[in-house]
Amino acid sequence: MKHLIIAISGVIILSFLFTCKKNSSGSKPAPLCTSCSVAVVAHKTDSTGLYYFLPTAFTPNGSGINNVYGLIYDSLNTKSSTLTIWNASGEGVYTGDITQSWDGNDLTGTKCPAGQYYVSMKLVTLKGQTITACTCVTILEYRGNCIYTGGITYYFADQLIPDSGFVSPTQEPLCP
Repeated sequence: MKHLIIAISGVIILSFLFTCKKNSSGSKPAPLCTSCSVAVVAHKTDSTGLYYFLPTAFTPNGSGINNVYGLIYDSLNTKSSTLTIWNASGEGVYTGDITQSWDGNDLTGTKCPAGQYYVSMKLVTLKGQTITACTCVTILEYRGNCIYTGGITYYFADQLIPDSGFVSPTQEPLCP
């Protein structure tokens, strides 16, 4: 178990524990992350210009708001930095460099159901430093005219204000 404290603009947002495991079978790579938390993986802008923000949820519904999942970043080596995503069964549903975004479809183009997905992130800074993290993302769906969150606080891509690192309210209509 590892302990990770997440802070944006010097304020601790969430603190959580996560577990990583190695591939135990030769058939398919196991997800690096085996437990989920709704923590934000983020790094505020530092003296090198590096910052990144990885949302905890998205809504691939065609609304034009938070339809894709991807890293918001600056000052990273995009050719060496990757995101890999698995479903609860340990099957890979997405892999790509950080210039790409996941649209909520699996590797065959089939729409993935609402729920939590494991995310492994490997980032390489412009100075060659490697940053790795495990987290999860949740695909949320509309119920009627709003998004059901089950009372959990999620962080969406439209909430980040990159210049300040602060998180603003989402434009998504959330159910009460």
